[in-house]
Amino acid sequence: MKLTDAIAVTPSSDSPRILLIRPSALGDVLRTVPVVASLKRAFPRSTIDWVVQEGFEDAVRGNQTINEIIPFPRNALGGWRYWTHEKRRTVSHLKRKLWRQYDLAIDMQGLGRSGFMLFTTRAERRIGFANASEFAWLGANERYEVPRDLHAVTQMLTLLESSGIKPIEDMSLVVPKDSEADWLRVKSIMGVPDSFVVFAPTSRWKSKEWPAEYWQALAGKVLTMGANHIVLLGAPSESARLHAIAQRMPLAISVLAGEATVGVSMAAVRDAQLLVANDSAMLHAAVGFNTPLVGLFGPTDPNISGPFKRLDETIRSEEAKASSAHYRDRSLGDELMRTIPVEMVTERLHGRL
Repeated sequence: MKLTDAIAVTPSSDSPRILLIRPSALGDVLRTVPVVASLKRAFPRSTIDWVVQEGFEDAVRGNQTINEIIPFPRNALGGWRYWTHEKRRTVSHLKRKLWRQYDLAIDMQGLGRSGFMLFTTRAERRIGFANASEFAWLGANERYEVPRDLHAVTQMLTLLESSGIKPIEDMSLVVPKDSEADWLRVKSIMGVPDSFVVFAPTSRWKSKEWPAEYWQALAGKVLTMGANHIVLLGAPSESARLHAIAQRMPLAISVLAGEATVGVSMAAVRDAQLLVANDSAMLHAAVGFNTPLVGLFGPTDPNISGPFKRLDETIRSEEAKASSAHYRDRSLGDELMRTIPVEMVTERLHGRL
């Protein structure tokens, strides 16, 4: 429901400055690119900036539609109860970047911090979810109720459509040029052939991780099904875990973690024959590059958080579908992910390599 019907469908300027607020998480940033495409088509002469969490800039840096990426220093602002002089300076700098610079601002995150940034812009139109969390809706002067049971991408595009902006479902991603060069260098050093499969076996949440021994069993099967090489992909902080998994795998394995900036990871997924991954960011990268995929889901619902328009390429067991457990429940462990047998994944891979 909109706060007021008196606001024009377009900003007063014919060359509006637009701010998109979607700082994190990485997967959410990757699947927000249709919003940029929709805004540019609606306002061809616009200038579009994007607030993105520091470290995730590569996800959108190659997109020529984006004018400026404004880093959100989430790590520097961690632990709000300990309010230091340095944190006050960081917030002041961010506010100066946002204050009265924009004609239109959109909060696609729907959390307290993004609502604060939306309010700070003082933009003529400030669009947000009426049912946002943490009172984020207070930052908007246009608020729209969007059902939470829609796919995450559909929720964002519905918000646009409710505000009078016609959405388009363009998920295309672009690897930044310097990341392209880094990927070619790393690929050569590691001896990765042109034909390879990517496994993304880690997650921030244990509840989303398919067990290590299942990945190890799958690797042997994949290499007998036509794959020449497997790349284990993860964040730099996951390097030790990935190497531990790789130790019990066949020889045709490379671990890409310490060298894996977001841009390099995107390039690896783009060039892969196939991606097999838990519910994680690289699934959405695969959608953006039209890479074949198999997504493994336990406590999270692929109908909401899965690869957009590619749900037939996901696997979720009946036990997981019947469970009401939340992925943030640390006592859950990998219980639900264990209900996806290796044989089920192997069967899905037949004929795809």
